[in-house]
Amino acid sequence: MALALSCQTLSIIFRKKIETMLFLKRFLFLFLTCLLITGCVGSHTSGGNQNVFRMNLGTEPPDLDPALVRDLTSFSVIQPLMKGLTEFDQDLKVQPAIAQNWQRSPDGMTYVFNLRPDARWSDGQPVTAQQFVDAWQRVLDPKTGSEYAFFLFELKNAKAYYEGKITDFSQVGVRALNNHTLQVKLYRPTPFFPELVASPVSLPIRKDLIKKHGTRFVEAGNFISNGAYVLDTWIHEDKIILKPNPYFYGEKPKVDAVEMLMVNDSNTSVVMYENGELDFIETTTSIPTFDVRRLRKFPEAHTRPIHRLNYFGFNTQKTPMNDVRVRQAFAHALDRSYYPRLLQSGQQPNSGWISEGLVGYNPNAGLKFDPKKAQQLLAEAGYPNGEGFPSITLAYRTGYDIQKECEIAQYLWKKHLNVDVKLENMEWKVMLSRMEDDPPQIFRMGWFVDYPDADSYMAMFIKESGNNHTRWTSPEYDALIAEAVITLDAKKRQTLYDKAQYLLLDKHAAIAPIYMAEKTWLIKPYIKGLEINQMNLIDIDQLEILPH
Repeated sequence: MALALSCQTLSIIFRKKIETMLFLKRFLFLFLTCLLITGCVGSHTSGGNQNVFRMNLGTEPPDLDPALVRDLTSFSVIQPLMKGLTEFDQDLKVQPAIAQNWQRSPDGMTYVFNLRPDARWSDGQPVTAQQFVDAWQRVLDPKTGSEYAFFLFELKNAKAYYEGKITDFSQVGVRALNNHTLQVKLYRPTPFFPELVASPVSLPIRKDLIKKHGTRFVEAGNFISNGAYVLDTWIHEDKIILKPNPYFYGEKPKVDAVEMLMVNDSNTSVVMYENGELDFIETTTSIPTFDVRRLRKFPEAHTRPIHRLNYFGFNTQKTPMNDVRVRQAFAHALDRSYYPRLLQSGQQPNSGWISEGLVGYNPNAGLKFDPKKAQQLLAEAGYPNGEGFPSITLAYRTGYDIQKECEIAQYLWKKHLNVDVKLENMEWKVMLSRMEDDPPQIFRMGWFVDYPDADSYMAMFIKESGNNHTRWTSPEYDALIAEAVITLDAKKRQTLYDKAQYLLLDKHAAIAPIYMAEKTWLIKPYIKGLEINQMNLIDIDQLEILPH
């Protein structure tokens, strides 16, 4: 009977279940709140301080070590704490940060970054060029285990150092000419290198702190920052508290503190916002997709498209996904139109791996929904009508919205291929560890671009990428991506990315993209200075809470 369910029927079932669950959760939450606080009105903050901004992270950050940051949750904490050479504005234009300016040689192979003389760490010590050199050496040391080390492979000899082919770091193309001048030599012209060094992996470090505290240098009390805030408190699995950095070179935040809560349940976070216990919620962590339509009607609601793609990845080395025909069948069986109809929060179905607005985007890229072709491919692989198909697992990060995405795929694969897919959810840190050690046959992941260029998407699946959990590699693909990086002509670059997407999505079907995302957030009208750009970067440097 499940196979006969129409999209409308599924939508009704989901909505009824959701409405019932949401009502019960809200009733229980508000009832308990009434027992705890007089008048059933949530105080703005603990202790009644009206100058504290509160937001929801959704989960525990896996790591605050800049060399090891690999997820949006960790980056959301790192961003207000640390500044690199450059940063992005709201139009995704690269801007000076610790580097007040820079020069590029005519051949595009050498950059000189001039650091701000007033840049200070939160203990008052100056930020120096050598601290960037120390950080990049640590990232390129394979013992560190940085998944984003490949970001620095543009440096001359960086890849050779990472691979152990050379051991003298002085041969790598980065050096401090003096305390405030950093020279970088590349092995090829990279037009977007200033964008690359806006990433967390490029942030400076203090070797003295790592020597003193070891891996615990990221803990509150040990963490020394150079951004607008300092890490005041980190109660694991509960909350993080940031306070203004008195030595920050820019304009100081006008709030006394920022509380970042770790409320895993997005329904609860919505109730907390409506009850005045959160000042800001957004669809990445704190708004369930089914509630977006209602919340968009709020006067304090905001919406914008973002450079994020969700996808199903296939472990190309595990049976039965090691057969390309099976992977192609699974991709062809995805009717992506279900996602906006059932989730109803701005999803834009997309079978390609570059988001709209970037050079390389192609609406025709990837394998489209074709159930007959899917069934034919599965039969050719030895599983006619799904007969004899082995048990497989689809892993995903714990979260109501993500679970719904996976349930839709589970339903579609059963409907069109007659195969059973087991769903397995896990906490984010566990999920990341699993992806490194032993990825399941299928996994659901999402990707926000690290810099506003198609290379941020496409470089994920080159051989050296620490984010390529498919175990698929292609020298031809890697060569196309390498050529696209140094190609300035937009038409030629488009052609290169079209060929690369064909290899990734069609010929080898290493992943099956699902949709491009749209971001919705609610922020209290008395909060000023918070900005969100299309890379989903939340800027809270200039926060201000007006009297209310």
